Amino acid sequence: MIRDRIIACLLLAVTFAGLVMQRIAAFRDIPEAVAALVTIVAVVSGLTGVWLWVRSSRHRSSGTEVEVEADAGASASND
Repeated sequence: MIRDRIIACLLLAVTFAGLVMQRIAAFRDIPEAVAALVTIVAVVSGLTGVWLWVRSSRHRSSGTEVEVEADAGASASND
């Protein structure tokens, strides 16, 4: 679980670096294909980082709590 959080933080740092690269004037002269690739890599790493962070949070809670919450929501919507 701690490994997932560390990887998520690294991926979010890559996302931040990619977004900052697009705003720095020195990198505005790079070709559009490279800029698009940087954008795609930043978005994918950001989404993967968030997914890993949420996934490790779900693993910390016990499986019965998650099922109880799901059952409570289903019974509330049936009423």
